[in-house]
Amino acid sequence: MPDGSFERRTFLKLMGTGLGASCVPLSGFSQLFQLPTAVSHIDFALGKPEWILHDDGTFDIYAGTIRLTNCRPSINGQSIFVRNTFMGDSPKGKRIIYEVDDGFVMLDLRTHSNTISIGAELSGMKNAPTWFNPLGEGYLTGANRFFKQGLGTGGQSGIFDIRKSSTKKSTKYPEEEAWSYDSFMMTGLIAENGDTLSIGAYEQADFIQRSSIFNRPRRKGLGDNHFGDEAVFFESGFATENIPLKDEFIKLPDLFIYTGNQPYGTMQNLAWSISEQNQARRDTDTNYFWTSAQDFRTSFSYKYLLDQLKILDEIKPSIPLQTVHVGSGYCIPGDWLDTLDNWPKSMEDVAREIFRRRYRAGIYVAPFVAHEKSRIFRNHPRWILKDYDDKPIEMGSDSEGKLYALDASHEDVKGYLTKVFRSFRKMGFTYYELDCLEWGLKDSSEAQHAKKGKSSVQMLRAIMEIIREEIGAGSFITANKAPYSPLIGFVDSVRIDQDHSWKWDEEITGHILQESYSTQYFNNVFWQNDPDVVFLRNYKSDFTNDEQKSLALWAGFTGGAIGISDNFKTMEPEKLQLWRFLEPNKRPQSAILPFWGADVKNKVAIRKLKKERAWAVLILNDSSKSVSETYQMYDLIGLKEAWVFVWEPGFSLGLGKGSRLSVMLSGHESKLYYISEEKENPALNLTISGQEFSND
Repeated sequence: MPDGSFERRTFLKLMGTGLGASCVPLSGFSQLFQLPTAVSHIDFALGKPEWILHDDGTFDIYAGTIRLTNCRPSINGQSIFVRNTFMGDSPKGKRIIYEVDDGFVMLDLRTHSNTISIGAELSGMKNAPTWFNPLGEGYLTGANRFFKQGLGTGGQSGIFDIRKSSTKKSTKYPEEEAWSYDSFMMTGLIAENGDTLSIGAYEQADFIQRSSIFNRPRRKGLGDNHFGDEAVFFESGFATENIPLKDEFIKLPDLFIYTGNQPYGTMQNLAWSISEQNQARRDTDTNYFWTSAQDFRTSFSYKYLLDQLKILDEIKPSIPLQTVHVGSGYCIPGDWLDTLDNWPKSMEDVAREIFRRRYRAGIYVAPFVAHEKSRIFRNHPRWILKDYDDKPIEMGSDSEGKLYALDASHEDVKGYLTKVFRSFRKMGFTYYELDCLEWGLKDSSEAQHAKKGKSSVQMLRAIMEIIREEIGAGSFITANKAPYSPLIGFVDSVRIDQDHSWKWDEEITGHILQESYSTQYFNNVFWQNDPDVVFLRNYKSDFTNDEQKSLALWAGFTGGAIGISDNFKTMEPEKLQLWRFLEPNKRPQSAILPFWGADVKNKVAIRKLKKERAWAVLILNDSSKSVSETYQMYDLIGLKEAWVFVWEPGFSLGLGKGSRLSVMLSGHESKLYYISEEKENPALNLTISGQEFSND
């Protein structure tokens, strides 16, 4: 690192927290701390799920200790009414054909080398259902938790308990604890011993895939004052949006089911298969960028950009940023090629100033957004998405007025966006933040589209194909406020949650950290996860130094995109040193979360440093209360004991050799450790990603 300096106050703080003795050969001391109870990630193994087919056309799924029984298809939330059922063999499995009132439903239950799948076809129907579940109303036993994946940016994702009804709280009727939760793209059912069933579709090009878990509580006795049976059910299928069917036929994507002895590994194995099927863009360099967005918001100008570029010119040694990104505010939303007065008439000058400094030039575009003051809103009313009362659908607002969505199916909209992105590419922009992509995913049952017969996913992906074609395969796309599954294969990075506020807010900061933790299993599998920029500045920020450090280390350590919006000229030397410490490998590398799904209080992440034959371990307390916790060395790195060092930018402190690691963290505090087979401190110029600090 720059000068290897480490302030005395930081050293005293480390010692004062008790970390100097946190590596634990002392059995009496370690008994003060709680040990996590979970199957180690080192011992992860996939299992083999199984089918059981019944004569009445229902089927069961067995995955470790988890059971889904009496499953059958459902249409629009109701089990199909069957006139006749036919069963026989199919390639790699069994086939069930259900004759229903208006056609046929066919399921293929297949067995593969390490998974099973459900294929479905509908025939004899003029329109697809609004929702179709090949797996409907499966009676769930053996699981006490579930993993819920949010639709896209903002989640809500995470592992949740399967709730049981409590005693009745009120005599008012009805007051029952019935619940239902939806999960998208991928879903997990988790047993107490860690056994996990994960389910999702490999193909994501046509329909939103959704799974739901719900209960059906019962009461008995006079006054409903006794518990009856409480059943939990599971279903999984697709939003087919009542689209017209060509030749009265549709083949839906197969649902694949995996099982393993841990939730993280089971979910990630399914994610890798989805990634391969959709040709995810995993080969782009890790995004290490500066953006105007969080500092200037919409007040950014060309003058401020030139000031920031000059500051970067003067910093020695230089900061190896890849991208300088111009956020929103250079135009009225929708009129992307018509700049405001505080910008050059053509953004080509902007791209040139960035590019000549060897940075990738970045630009903000929200392709489906049209401001009420924009020229395209005034001049092209037919481009605007309308409801079935023929009124424009208001999607949001800003300080200047209302915001509306463009119709993704309209041919003239496609032509306009072709012109926009072709123009930006010719100007020299090779980085694009695409905002509000969810606005292009409007279900046909909710809005009129100029062109009928396509699902909302198909319409959104048609626009993404245009954008990718116009900007070129080598350009980098970050998606924001976006649905996840339709974008795999198009984008390089996705914002996983909302913008940070300028202080630690449990509903914002805590939620961003939880989404980052919950979606780490697909980080660098589908794309680079982007948890928003880090804050290292001493202005427009009420974060404490510890909070800034914790958020910065977490963003850099997990291995996704890492950005900043701060003014480097006013940054304190210790903060600038931390930013340099976060410099990533060009090749994306994800942290492992060894206790994902386990009963631990802190967030723990691990990265293997291959060249050093060592590991980096980050432990973050995202709660507001102090936390003490102990971890077995084997559960962290797969060795019974190792040498442990507290690690800071340009400094390390040896704690000794031990078989356990015990930490005491204040609220919002984090600690970074360097763990090695050898009694050798990390090099002073080693970054968090395991590479040497860049001096160029």
